[in-house]
Amino acid sequence: MHSLLLLPTLLLTAITLTTAQYLKDINPIAVDYPVYVDFVPDSTHLADLESPKLSEVNTTVFEWWYFDAISSTNPNASIVLTFFTTTATAFPAVPQNLSSVLLTYVWATLPNGTTVSQNIVPIDASVMGDRDVSSGGWEGTGGWAGRESGYEAWVGWEGGRLAPPLLPCSTPQQMNRALGLGEGLGWVSMVPDSHAMVDLVVDGEKVQFMGFGYHDKNWGNRPFQNTVKSWSWGHVHIGQYALVWLQYTPREGGVNNNTTPIVSAYLARDGKVVQSGCRNSLINIYENMTASSYGVDVEMDGVVLMIRGRVEVAGDGKNYFRWNGVVSGTVEGQKLDGGVAVFEGFRL
Repeated sequence: MHSLLLLPTLLLTAITLTTAQYLKDINPIAVDYPVYVDFVPDSTHLADLESPKLSEVNTTVFEWWYFDAISSTNPNASIVLTFFTTTATAFPAVPQNLSSVLLTYVWATLPNGTTVSQNIVPIDASVMGDRDVSSGGWEGTGGWAGRESGYEAWVGWEGGRLAPPLLPCSTPQQMNRALGLGEGLGWVSMVPDSHAMVDLVVDGEKVQFMGFGYHDKNWGNRPFQNTVKSWSWGHVHIGQYALVWLQYTPREGGVNNNTTPIVSAYLARDGKVVQSGCRNSLINIYENMTASSYGVDVEMDGVVLMIRGRVEVAGDGKNYFRWNGVVSGTVEGQKLDGGVAVFEGFRL
């Protein structure tokens, strides 16, 4: 039985907000009345992108803050940290019968490909922000502190951001601060690509690596499985390029019973956005899933990438897959290999 001993690399109290834009304490008990869900932030400041989008948490809504990092030299090695506010009714991938809407989940894959996971229910949680500063703490289990220049996460993830935030329907020519993607789903990536430094201990053994990091958040105003029929998400770093995508097929019964895949994608070169937006023609995703393997081919204008899974991080072999992988292909006429990726799929 493996266990995680997480090494904090920051004290969340180290950031002092002199004129706090908000301080949100999250109620750990699910409420039994309708709640407000926000899909358009007041601004594109980091604090507003990062802020809780649910006024409270009931059994029909969900929200999570997600961090990961993958080694640049050994794609077996990675760390994933997710801070949830949800119930299993709204997001069935979390354990049933939790005593709280709060949950911290950690997955670590070791250099030999072994995966270790742990989930913990914190006592309480809060998120605070002021313009370009944000921090959050899931008491006793983890947290983060972020600025425009970079982020630190309490479990040993530290990253300097390489690319600007990904707002799902913004393009290189025009900012769009609406964060809804389709009907009832919100998504924004505060850190689409970063240098990452990881330092943690598993079973008394230090696990340290340098690589590439990522941070986003998702939320919804109805149960995840009522919105999503299938889902493909991932991020890639290869050569001087970073690529992020999210594509999902809506569940039947939405507006106009539309089941056309909804997409958002982002390609950056040396930290500058080259392509982005949410038009359907922006990206094509081709998945190959089996119970024991997972691969994705990605096509954009001037981009053909092949992502092949190396180690499964999480999943059940049927409805959910998350893998670390290697990447090769062509971007803007350059043949590239040696890239790394973290990617996932749902079939619900």
